Amino acid sequence: MKRLLFSEFDLDSRLMKSFGHFGFEQATEIQARAIPEAMAGKDLLASSKTGSGKTMAYLLPAIHRLYTQKSLSKRDPRVLILVPTRELAKQVFATLRTLIAGSRFSSVLILGGENFNDQHKDFQKDPHFVVATPGRMADHLKQRHVFLEGLELLILDEADRMLDLGFVQDLKAINSAANHRRR
Repeated sequence: MKRLLFSEFDLDSRLMKSFGHFGFEQATEIQARAIPEAMAGKDLLASSKTGSGKTMAYLLPAIHRLYTQKSLSKRDPRVLILVPTRELAKQVFATLRTLIAGSRFSSVLILGGENFNDQHKDFQKDPHFVVATPGRMADHLKQRHVFLEGLELLILDEADRMLDLGFVQDLKAINSAANHRRR
């Protein structure tokens, strides 16, 4: 497969400016395959090695969407990224924060083991992006601290690992809370 330059994806110029801080010019194979499909609004199931650029393969199209499309809801998150571990959640969140720095978009990190009430307050600020572990996210849904009727993108990073770790019921609850007809 021909190596594509990030400039060939027609990503929003504001996103390209923040992405420039990373110093990447050429897309990896997973990015070259996934980004155009995601930008076209297609559902994806992708697998690639650690370090291959999967995070950027889903973050760039997600952020591009927020820059270029009107939100479905003023109060609900637009993008929910679920990850299996606290460590991965922190990595994804740090990358996301760098990409949306200086934009109008806000984000929250929702992890088990952190203060539940502080997280509830974070949801009251109507974040655009939520990076979360499934168990804690399901807990907030049960408490009605967050609603997903206006969710546009549900991203499962390392879905196989979340299933292996026993998050099946939490993932089902989160999935059913999102209104699929509008995504």
